[in-house]
Amino acid sequence: MAPLNNIRKFIFSVLIITLFSNPGIAGEVIKVINKDLGDPEAKEETMQFLFSDGFMKMTDGDDSEMIFDSSAKNMTVITHSDKSYMIFDQTTASSVKSEMEKAMEEAMANVPPEQRAMVENMMKNRMSAMGGPQQPQMDVQETEIRKTGRSDTIAGYDCEYYEAFRGDQKDSEYCVASWSELDVGDNIQQSFSSMAEFMEGFLEEFRKMSPVKMNDNPFSYMDEMDGLPVLNRQYSNGKASHESVLVSIVEQDIDESEFAVPATYQKRDMMGR
Repeated sequence: MAPLNNIRKFIFSVLIITLFSNPGIAGEVIKVINKDLGDPEAKEETMQFLFSDGFMKMTDGDDSEMIFDSSAKNMTVITHSDKSYMIFDQTTASSVKSEMEKAMEEAMANVPPEQRAMVENMMKNRMSAMGGPQQPQMDVQETEIRKTGRSDTIAGYDCEYYEAFRGDQKDSEYCVASWSELDVGDNIQQSFSSMAEFMEGFLEEFRKMSPVKMNDNPFSYMDEMDGLPVLNRQYSNGKASHESVLVSIVEQDIDESEFAVPATYQKRDMMGR
């Protein structure tokens, strides 16, 4: 009877673990410190990035969080103060344009005929200012990434410096650790690669509406630099203004609920409804 009792104990143990443990999925957690270099009295802010199973979540301990789902190709922005969330995908821009046109039609229905032409012209001008067909887009210089030859060690990771220039103005610099140096799983690299692809399609739609050509996709820089920036320093008028520094990368199981919107939160659209 002993073998049978052992089997029963094993099955009972498995049931206990299954019923009372939180479902976790393997992943990585990155912590980053943000500093305002222009204000010595400004408090440092800690940002946390969670990566697992095609998901990336960004939180700064403030009111909002962002979750990117690489398989669904969408980005969810959660606002805790009003318990709401919005979902952005590659159809968001065209949906906003349709909603604006619909709102214009509804507004025009209540305008007296003698004033309709004037109001319609004013509203078309506003639409045009957002990138409508009557408004030519202004060119903006693309960002050029330059390798400097300088190197450093940050948070225990060897990294090489790159600088981002727009024309002759230095916008930022990055100290980039190679993926092999980081020695982490595929979650982080694949998430950023998927985000770069998503942002390219997302920006392509907004380029059709924007009066300014949005040429840059910041996430695409990582493909060009082939690694993860463990330091990112922003510049303004030739001086360093902000800095983000990697603190740690930890491999751990992450509860699936981290990538879900709370059930009681209300979905809103770009028009705030």
